[in-house]
Amino acid sequence: MLKGDLYNITELTYPEGTTMQVVISLDPSHNIFKGHFPQQPVLPGVCLIEILKEILIQELDISRLQEASVVKFMKLVDPTQEPTVRFDINYNSTETEVSVSATSYLTNEEANFKFKGTFSKTS
Repeated sequence: MLKGDLYNITELTYPEGTTMQVVISLDPSHNIFKGHFPQQPVLPGVCLIEILKEILIQELDISRLQEASVVKFMKLVDPTQEPTVRFDINYNSTETEVSVSATSYLTNEEANFKFKGTFSKTS
């Protein structure tokens, strides 16, 4: 789990019924940035997917990723320049799964990550 270590949720709102906005703050001194990469810290893309999954576990009781049909990394996240990232998450929940469409944004409102996929619900 990366929450409480690499990042913290600073804001979580539900502007519409099946939409949530989540703002996270990154810890620029986290060890992951020392190796990825020295002199140019970058948040690994896999961490964005894991952060999204952890948000969904907390809020929607999902258990695992079933399918990722779209995963796009458009902009690097340098935690020294972009210590906060906002996730806009739309979801559709059934009895057994949750379909998700999410985009994360840098402080200047540039999209840096897009995701579409399906997660299993906890049984």
